[in-house]
Amino acid sequence: MSNCSLNITAEVQIFQLVISIPTFILGLVGNVAVLAILCCRRGKTWSYMMVYIANMAFADCSALISLPFRMYSYQNPWPFPHDFCLLLVSTYYVNMYVSIFTATAISVVRYVAIKYPFKAKVIMSPRKALAVCVLIWVTVCSFSATFHFVDAPKNDTQLKCFQKNRSKPLPLSFILALDVVGFLLPLITMAFCSLKVIHTLSKQNKVSSRTEKIQCSRIIAANLIVFLICFSPFHIGFLLKFLVETHWPEDCNLLESIHNFVHVSFCIASTNCCLDAFSYYFATRESWRKISKCCNTEVKSPSVAHTSERLMN
Repeated sequence: MSNCSLNITAEVQIFQLVISIPTFILGLVGNVAVLAILCCRRGKTWSYMMVYIANMAFADCSALISLPFRMYSYQNPWPFPHDFCLLLVSTYYVNMYVSIFTATAISVVRYVAIKYPFKAKVIMSPRKALAVCVLIWVTVCSFSATFHFVDAPKNDTQLKCFQKNRSKPLPLSFILALDVVGFLLPLITMAFCSLKVIHTLSKQNKVSSRTEKIQCSRIIAANLIVFLICFSPFHIGFLLKFLVETHWPEDCNLLESIHNFVHVSFCIASTNCCLDAFSYYFATRESWRKISKCCNTEVKSPSVAHTSERLMN
């Protein structure tokens, strides 16, 4: 057990403000716009992809709501009830991982639709998309309920919201749930699906433009890179902090460095709530048309071509 007093440095606090303020404003505006556009489609049936996009936008909006409270808590004593802090922290984590698993589901759908276009209809039902989204929420909420009090302070006067409250390391089961189930498995799935789709596109010969094929691959690669940049530091930081607290608990300088790294990475992870709206809706509407066009040049069945064209319509 460590006796070190860990603080967030002034430089890190400035970094948090510089990143978090535009993330909150742009993310909220972007995701609310996505939800408004989808909800205002009068007389038009939602596609299954719209269900996934709406689920992700709602999760990102919910995660962003906690951001002002988080920024306030870093620089001031927590003035609100203990239960409100637990609610905000749980809301943030639940919605962040709902967003991660929704992005993973979109990658799998993209892979099946592009790699196996004749089997695409099997997964192209809005009801099936809704069922997947419900399953994601139930799974993530179950994990959250299991670890809800994993870092609860001994009394409310010691509460530091959005910061670690106990000197002992977090349970290894909690770290593994975050890193393996919440990040590594989705990352492997997304990487496999993305690389396979890019490989499939590269093998297509009858495309209207080589430039168009390159653009398709770049769009898919960009989604994967955004995922890596946003979530890799956060999950690596949790693992590193656990290792340092377990094996070098008396090295206060190292502990404080890792402590600040975790908060920097936490801030970077939050930017994904802003980026999702633009990379999975505003850019994706056009990107799906381009990807469909690239792949449909060799598909002779009109029904399959129509199926792929409906991916974001």
